[in-house]
Amino acid sequence: MKIGEIIEALKHGKALADLGKELSVGKEKLSKALKKAGYVFNRRTGWTFMGSGQEPLNKEYTEFIDQSRSVKKENANVPTKVQTNVVSKVYLNEQTKELTKERIKVVRKRSSFDINIELLKDLKIQAVIHDKNVYEIVENAIRKELEEMKKGIIYLLQRSE
Repeated sequence: MKIGEIIEALKHGKALADLGKELSVGKEKLSKALKKAGYVFNRRTGWTFMGSGQEPLNKEYTEFIDQSRSVKKENANVPTKVQTNVVSKVYLNEQTKELTKERIKVVRKRSSFDINIELLKDLKIQAVIHDKNVYEIVENAIRKELEEMKKGIIYLLQRSE
């Protein structure tokens, strides 16, 4: 979409947030792009061109979107809004044949999903009975299911060879 089309839509009462959703960039990025293109927002007058040179009405808005990320390189693979827990992992040491307790960091990402009400009730009851958190039971169940699914894929691949 061209800058002129965006300005025209805004003049006709379209919200910046709605335009951002249409363009899949969000209102903040779109606002920054307009400012970078030389536009200034005023509550009374709306978006007005105050930049130097000719008004960029025929240019694509994407030319003014900042493509750089503010995420530091070392944190680039870490999801946002994560929870880091330090948990103890107990395992059998093969050399000494003793149980060893090791503290490890676990990074978690909050997620939501719909679940059958009766299943959730049973899950909460079992969590209380076994003195576990609901998320621990869910993580273990998902982990086991994924392992089974992976085994199925490997089996199918071996069969097709």
